[in-house]
Amino acid sequence: MVEILVPADDEVAVVDELKARMEPRVGTKIPNPRPAEFLRVLNVGGVERDLVSDSPTLTIEAFAENETRARRLCALAVAYLQAAGRRGSLGGVTCYGVRIVALPANLPMPTVPDRSRFTATVSLDLRKVAG
Repeated sequence: MVEILVPADDEVAVVDELKARMEPRVGTKIPNPRPAEFLRVLNVGGVERDLVSDSPTLTIEAFAENETRARRLCALAVAYLQAAGRRGSLGGVTCYGVRIVALPANLPMPTVPDRSRFTATVSLDLRKVAG
């Protein structure tokens, strides 16, 4: 029988990696109630890289009570993901590299008016997992 390979759960891998390295709450949803600082990870697409790996694209959102802190959190998250790519493992998933698609940028969210938000977009090269 031919081995089945499926895309790794990239959001979980990124959340796990950032939770292990950063203080703020990290997840895929905006928490309720909102803490002073938090990060949200969203898969926004991507492509198949080859037979055994994919390149998902994710947006990292950093929320904080002021712009300076939101930008710093976003930049740190990207730096930790790049370090994981150099290490070869991101949240327990084999990672061949991390590319920054969009550097941290100020992008206020009208539905979260009490927090500043910075976003960055990254592309990860992740090994698929056995199905």
